[in-house]
Amino acid sequence: MPQQLAYIVQQLLNVAQLAGFYLPLALAFAIMQATTRRIFLGLGEVAMFASFAAIYMCFAGLLRGEDDIASALEALALAIACGAALGFAIARVALGKSLQASPLAFMIASIGFAIAMSETMRVATGAKDIWVPPLFSGQVVAAVGGDFPIQVSAIAALGIAIGTAAIIIAAVILKWTRFGLVWRACCQSQKLASLGGIDSSVISALAFALAGGLAGVTGWTSAIVYGGANFSVGMMIGFKAMFASVIGGFGTLRGAIMGAVALSFLEVAWSATFSTAYRDVAVFAIMVLALVIRPEGLLGAQDMRESEEW
Repeated sequence: MPQQLAYIVQQLLNVAQLAGFYLPLALAFAIMQATTRRIFLGLGEVAMFASFAAIYMCFAGLLRGEDDIASALEALALAIACGAALGFAIARVALGKSLQASPLAFMIASIGFAIAMSETMRVATGAKDIWVPPLFSGQVVAAVGGDFPIQVSAIAALGIAIGTAAIIIAAVILKWTRFGLVWRACCQSQKLASLGGIDSSVISALAFALAGGLAGVTGWTSAIVYGGANFSVGMMIGFKAMFASVIGGFGTLRGAIMGAVALSFLEVAWSATFSTAYRDVAVFAIMVLALVIRPEGLLGAQDMRESEEW
């Protein structure tokens, strides 16, 4: 394979790995946005909390003598469970009439939740990074020799597979199950859904649990694939995933996927071309510019709901 082509293929694989990290969290933001037509700013902290749960479970599995894949999958299960539980608990508080009535109150409450979560983990961990031993001992699942060798490590391949599987499962649930049909009805009009015998509060809480589970997948990727957890990581990944979701189209699931892939491509392209010191500055600047040019997002539509003014 020519060196230039091999270099492009390797960068595309890097995009796929990074997309496996951002996609679940961006989709989780889209689910919450579609459910409430509000932006919940604490979802990154849900992923952060799940990352610590994943690391501690992975440590426990390794200390019990389990192999790497068993420890990683057990950590994934706990991260998803913690994220889903937090999402369900958030719904029971954030979906109250007093917070739902005011977008500003909803946003302030989400900021308060984010601060409380990050400060709790800061105190619990002593503001230290927690690292997990590298899994699979540098094993690769694919390698192509040549002037520019292409390699895909086993842990990176696992991260891509888990992120892709999470998106597919979420899409199946929301598109082809009765819960997904009822959820879409509640997103359109909770009053009409209630008249049809649907308990919109329960459906919204389950949607938040699904979003929390997806955030748990991102937390697992941060901890196990990238090897560590930190109490402050939630804010940055939360803002990036939120921007990716909004830039794709407010509350649109396909838009969130497109936005996360675009974000991954921008980060990898900048890192491959320029200094990484200004990567986040450049990425956020490009996303803000995109929103200025197209405020409704790439796939968004300026639809109206019963809670908005006609």
